[in-house]
Amino acid sequence: MDIIKLAADALAPIAADGITVQQGWYDENIHKTHVTLWNLGTSPEAHSDDENDVIGGDVQVTIFSAQDEVALARRIKKLMVAAGFTWTGGDQDDTQSDGGICVKPQRFHYDKEEIEE
Repeated sequence: MDIIKLAADALAPIAADGITVQQGWYDENIHKTHVTLWNLGTSPEAHSDDENDVIGGDVQVTIFSAQDEVALARRIKKLMVAAGFTWTGGDQDDTQSDGGICVKPQRFHYDKEEIEE
């Protein structure tokens, strides 16, 4: 499962609006609001007959901006949930500021059924 691709696909409407959505972490060369996707790992979620039936993946979606992007965070959450992700947490009320950069992370989980080939 490519959790980054799944998240990027879910956030395509944001990218279409001109906001950079990319894998990785803060990019000091981007001097405007941008969203990063960080793979937090995958793990087996359900088994039967010693076979893995479901694989789960976690991703952190972080907004970096010069201002607190509350509306963008809500939109990201809505898009991710609509794409089948489960919101698992984030710092929704407490934006961290590091050197004038506001950081708003959210974490999401996605389960995908394994298909025998």
